[in-house]
Amino acid sequence: MKNKRESIIEAASKTFGEKGYSLTTIDEITKKAGIGKGTFYIYFKNKDDLFYAIVEENFNNFLNEVKTEIEKIDNFFARLKKFIEMYLLHHEKNYFLFKILVQEKPSLKRGEFIKFWNTFFSKWDFLKNEIVKQIKEGTLKKLDPDDIMYSFLGILHGNIHRWLLSGRQYSLSKKTDTVYELFINGIRK
Repeated sequence: MKNKRESIIEAASKTFGEKGYSLTTIDEITKKAGIGKGTFYIYFKNKDDLFYAIVEENFNNFLNEVKTEIEKIDNFFARLKKFIEMYLLHHEKNYFLFKILVQEKPSLKRGEFIKFWNTFFSKWDFLKNEIVKQIKEGTLKKLDPDDIMYSFLGILHGNIHRWLLSGRQYSLSKKTDTVYELFINGIRK
């Protein structure tokens, strides 16, 4: 049986996906979750707090899944390609979260915004550490690992954004080879 927090997150995820962030109200979320409005505020400060909790939980689950999957692969380049495939597929399935972050931009104070993105980028250390190792081994160009990571995520997010703007008219995960080639040909030594 789900606890109340999980019920709120599930109800909000469905409603955000159907209506978008801006048009969704806390009243709709609590009604769909089958709880009172006061119960909502026990778990979340406001709608923004709820949204970022959904993003963080979704992202943490995704990262755990990715780490488990790519640990089975020995070759760095094969790992990277699998990561790209999983990242694009994840965003294809959970497109509304990225769409809200990019297009609706829930209100965040500057400090909270910086904290949110710093937390997001800090979770990529497992991949950044692998890039550092590959640079030391000479398989990648001697570039700043942070620059590589930000560029990598930029390529991924640019393709996700383009896909959203197209109205999701094609399978995002079919862009795996394109993203892989663009990225690898830029950093491979």
